[in-house]
Amino acid sequence: MKPKNILSYTIGLISLLFLSVQACNSSAGPKPIRYGQDQCAYCKMTVSDARFGTQLVTKKGRAYNFDDVQCMIAFVKEGTVKRDDVAGFYLPDYSNDNELLPAEKMLLLKSESLKSPMRGNIAAFATEKDLAQARAQHTGDVLTWDDLWK
Repeated sequence: MKPKNILSYTIGLISLLFLSVQACNSSAGPKPIRYGQDQCAYCKMTVSDARFGTQLVTKKGRAYNFDDVQCMIAFVKEGTVKRDDVAGFYLPDYSNDNELLPAEKMLLLKSESLKSPMRGNIAAFATEKDLAQARAQHTGDVLTWDDLWK
């Protein structure tokens, strides 16, 4: 091989390796939930309300969907998936198109007026402003992610 061909071959191989690593890393993020079709991994009800549908993704990349954050917590507490095997927990941003975001970064509001599917009645918010606006409408208690595990 000529030096120019070796360089091209090496660059191509490195690029392929980089893309492969990126593909593996992307498996840890949230997967789309098919509302109205996917079942809650804990209670087996159809996940139908995007404001409350949650997800955990294992370190192996398997996604489990839940219709309520309380189902997700119970699923892990019962040991179906060990907490150490979870790559990420994701909650929907109640105020912004229900985008699934890392649970540890979310601000939580528990209010009886939220009426989530399994009556956990907990909504997640990405910002203090959104939480304050929701709290003005739905009086309730502000919680942290760690509070849910107690």
